[in-house]
Amino acid sequence: MNKIQTLTMTFLTVAVLTANGAGAAAAPEPVRSLSVQVNGKAIQQQAIFDNQQQTVLVPLRQVAESLGFAVTWNESRNVAEIQKGTIWSYAKAGEDGYPDANVMKKLGAKPRLLNGSTYVPLAFVRDIMKTPVAVSGDDVTVGGAAADDHLKKAGTITGVRSDNGNVSIHVNGFLRGVVLYVSADTEIVTEDGRALKPEDLKLGMEVEATHAEVMTMSLPPHTAAKRIVVKNSLPDRVLGTAGELQSVTADSDGTLRVELKGERLSEHAFDNVVLRVTDQTEIVSTDGNTLLSPKDLKQGARVYAFYSPMLTKSLPPIGAAEKIVVEPSE
Repeated sequence: MNKIQTLTMTFLTVAVLTANGAGAAAAPEPVRSLSVQVNGKAIQQQAIFDNQQQTVLVPLRQVAESLGFAVTWNESRNVAEIQKGTIWSYAKAGEDGYPDANVMKKLGAKPRLLNGSTYVPLAFVRDIMKTPVAVSGDDVTVGGAAADDHLKKAGTITGVRSDNGNVSIHVNGFLRGVVLYVSADTEIVTEDGRALKPEDLKLGMEVEATHAEVMTMSLPPHTAAKRIVVKNSLPDRVLGTAGELQSVTADSDGTLRVELKGERLSEHAFDNVVLRVTDQTEIVSTDGNTLLSPKDLKQGARVYAFYSPMLTKSLPPIGAAEKIVVEPSE
């Protein structure tokens, strides 16, 4: 996916018809052509690299229909509409505006008419049609192999919920996270291939998950887990609290203490707790699972803290932090 980050991507629009029914056509211009594969099969029309917009444009109808979308022309609005299940949107030549759920989204590029065909930014396929894309040299891949990186999430389990036997896990918190629904079809294994059960998924575990293509547009998004690999775990019976750091202080021996107030993540945890941060405490960010240091713990930061059940009987109780996961500031 990194290969397309420098490209602004826009989706193909169908040809706009003139009042007398003739197809409109744009003047030809020198462009770089790219081959297109959708779910592993080549389509007849090629994509182009639009030098003016510095973006890859793909032919709407062939790409959309190859993905199972219905494509229709709305003559009254001069837009090409696409629909598949709950996904509906449209593209209009010359306008950078695309319906996405209940909002109008800008993708940074406009659909164009070229030689009688409508082309749209590749980002439309990725962001509006919810289909992974990749660009490598003169090749555009839609779906299929492009899905491998697009459909993976790595990070820390920051929430576990079980409702009548239905298990879901929250990975990487709120701003950068995802809620994964675990079913009988979800494969759960350790890195060395040992099979696990849904009830083995615990707070603080580092996991890498492969999930379904379709995700809700909520924050965080929700989707189904296909495969979960547990990379490492915390000690049994670890407790968890999510909230805001009220204070960050150092003891006389240099040991850092943080006071956390928020919401308990497990049954016997606390809404308000003071935790000692030692050289054994793992500190990571929800943004890319980046390793952090104690100096990155600031008052006001939102964190997910996992700690030993061995706590003092004081109010708030005091214990040792096993792992702290830090949300980005924005």
